[in-house]
Amino acid sequence: MYDLYYLVVIGVLLCGVAWLGWLLVRQKETNKDSKDKYSKVLHDKISSEVRVGRIGENMAPFLNDWPYDPNDFRFLGNPIDGVQFTDEEIIFVEIKTGRSRLSRTQKRLRDLIKEKKVSFATFRIGENGCKLKKEEDGED
Repeated sequence: MYDLYYLVVIGVLLCGVAWLGWLLVRQKETNKDSKDKYSKVLHDKISSEVRVGRIGENMAPFLNDWPYDPNDFRFLGNPIDGVQFTDEEIIFVEIKTGRSRLSRTQKRLRDLIKEKKVSFATFRIGENGCKLKKEEDGED
């Protein structure tokens, strides 16, 4: 009589352990699915922000608030979005949207410009070959 009772109790306990194991496996699958869905949503969000940023970069010179003649803006793309030419100066422009920040390379270029480490060079292609000439102050 007790043997049957113990067998039933053991059977119920084993079923309970099996059920808990199934729940744990199912929870892991649910967590994995949730992580996969989160990763996809995050990827889509970042991709969307990049697209909006690129659209903004291309549209900025044509917005009413652009302080210069958009016809004198030249797109470069990377690492600086473009160069704005005026009669008084040449302005390197990086266009940002939202909370985006300057990259390490963009910060370095900004610092080189601030330090006036900018120069002009002519690359001449001729019959005797090619030559790069970096212009010094006052040369034509």
